[in-house]
Amino acid sequence: MIVVDASVVVDWVQPGSQPDSPARRALARWAAAGEALAAPRLMREEVTNALLTGVRRRRWTGSEADAAFVLLRDLPVPSLDTAADLDRAFDLSRRHDEHPVYDMLYVALAERLGATLVTADEQLARRLATVPHIQALSDAVPG
Repeated sequence: MIVVDASVVVDWVQPGSQPDSPARRALARWAAAGEALAAPRLMREEVTNALLTGVRRRRWTGSEADAAFVLLRDLPVPSLDTAADLDRAFDLSRRHDEHPVYDMLYVALAERLGATLVTADEQLARRLATVPHIQALSDAVPG
């Protein structure tokens, strides 16, 4: 199982997303392999916010964001987090210099599921390199 964070998912749905982007290539690879995907519920809120930010910054139109939001809602990525994951995320955040708990929620979910968290956030992957279950997207789909 793969846990995906918002930095990966936003590239799947954002207007103008290129089919050869690392995130889209990873999605195609995982789909072909029948890999199960998961995320915390927060992922959809984070991606939705990114879509609205794109409209405010004039990266795309409101109608393009609307269409991307429909894609997001229909993604077969179940939200599998529990209250215990929030507790664990808080603990992880405290242990890692108060790193934002919303990032640690993805880590906690991956940890509980025995899954790998894949993130396109290279800074996050580097900062948490000592934490098991984390893989940078660039390592998940080389070249």
